[in-house]
Amino acid sequence: MLLLCIASSQALAHDHGRRGHDHAGERGPYGIKADYLAKFTPFVTWPESAFEGPTSPFRLCIGGYDPFGRLIDRVTLGRRVGEHPIVVVRLQAVTKAAECHMLFVSASRAQPPSQMFAAVAGYPVLTVADETLEAPEAMIQFVTVEGRVRFDIRSDAAQAQGLTLSSKLQSLSVSPRGGPR
Repeated sequence: MLLLCIASSQALAHDHGRRGHDHAGERGPYGIKADYLAKFTPFVTWPESAFEGPTSPFRLCIGGYDPFGRLIDRVTLGRRVGEHPIVVVRLQAVTKAAECHMLFVSASRAQPPSQMFAAVAGYPVLTVADETLEAPEAMIQFVTVEGRVRFDIRSDAAQAQGLTLSSKLQSLSVSPRGGPR
């Protein structure tokens, strides 16, 4: 198990791994971001109560504009979070009833990002914001550093919602110790 975690963290940190590299070329930065969304999951622990049952789907929601198209479906095809198959759900508007486990927040004409974050506040939902947004509520925010897609982590925000982020994931944050931006 430890070797699996180490290998997974190396895939995140170094050139996004073979699988990520294959998809990254398809849509540039959004190929890389799609890979990251799928690869974050082994490094996050959700409470058992976040799932309806032991094999119920893991809902990766895209809130607002979907910059990935079918790419995110291909990246997540056959992937699981534990025993939970990943299902991609596209939402024009995010509501409390969305029952997301991860929410990627993108620009939207239908709903401001602050309302999307507010809809999932208090629930164990890993929130990830696109770099184009001003999103201090996000647990993870994509950023570009020296021409490379990276991410900034607010582990305190994740912990407040009952999520545990591994130290390996936190060590990859562009901010030291995954602290506030």
